[in-house]
Amino acid sequence: MKIKKIKKRTHMMYVLVAIGFFMQSSCSDDPEPTPVIEPETPGVEMPDAPVKVTTLVQNFQASDGLSVDDEGSIYASDYGDFMGTEVLKVNPNTAAIEVAVNNLSAPTGNTIDASGTIFVVNNVRRVREGSDELQGDVLRVLDDGTRTVIATLPGFPAGITLDEDGNAYVSNFFFPGVHKITPDGEVTVFAQDNRLFGGVGIDFDDSGNLFVGNFSTGAILKISPDSTIEILATIPTVREGVVIGYLTYFDATIYATAPGEHVIYSVSMSGEVKILAGTGDKESKDGPLLDASFNTPNGITADPNKKVLYVTAGGDNDGGALRVISLD
Repeated sequence: MKIKKIKKRTHMMYVLVAIGFFMQSSCSDDPEPTPVIEPETPGVEMPDAPVKVTTLVQNFQASDGLSVDDEGSIYASDYGDFMGTEVLKVNPNTAAIEVAVNNLSAPTGNTIDASGTIFVVNNVRRVREGSDELQGDVLRVLDDGTRTVIATLPGFPAGITLDEDGNAYVSNFFFPGVHKITPDGEVTVFAQDNRLFGGVGIDFDDSGNLFVGNFSTGAILKISPDSTIEILATIPTVREGVVIGYLTYFDATIYATAPGEHVIYSVSMSGEVKILAGTGDKESKDGPLLDASFNTPNGITADPNKKVLYVTAGGDNDGGALRVISLD
């Protein structure tokens, strides 16, 4: 099943579009609402399960990376158009919110290990005043609050995930590769390929394959344990340069947000692309999968115990929201 190929663009265009989206999305004009893609559209099929979409928290300020700990608590980064300073912790049962990490500078991706240690990508900045080169930190925050910068990476580090051995893997807007950081702080380039330039969403499957979503092109790249890279699928482009936000893996499926299209996609391990939820209207409305709507969905993570997806939406006219998609 073929999906329309995306035209090639220069790396700098990807960066300008991606950074411009995150810095100016709250004040930029948005295109007309996208109609629902019908099943006969090449490369895209619609699901038939009427799973419910609900809102856990309305007026939710943290609209970037998401993760879930072993107890089911949700962690959301408040990027805030380069103005955010916190990672928030949300109780999924009561919707109570507390600050998990503060005094940050525009945090993006985050993840948490079994011991309660939080890893967050933070403080993307110019290498020096007047320079076009960027760099950003990966911060480790222990359960007692002790924090350490375990790596400073070139480019615009964005998403982060962990493997079973505690190694961190970081995607990058402004570097054509994925960095690996060991628990001892050793930094290497795990995989490098021009198609990884613009990477945001990142997660492992059960077999140790690493998946990276390209924000600008819509490509979902599969990186095998030996660093072999192939394209699993490509999400259709509706808004040029703003295709995939974050992604997550659960039960042999990749789930990805489409902030420019205002929908959520599912992608099978064979590369079959479907719209999981959303009408394409830029609004926040609960309901069955295909009746619900999302306002600029971005962060996404799965709770495998509850069999739900959590999605952050940073809408500029409804204050943002933390949404829940039931997969039962």
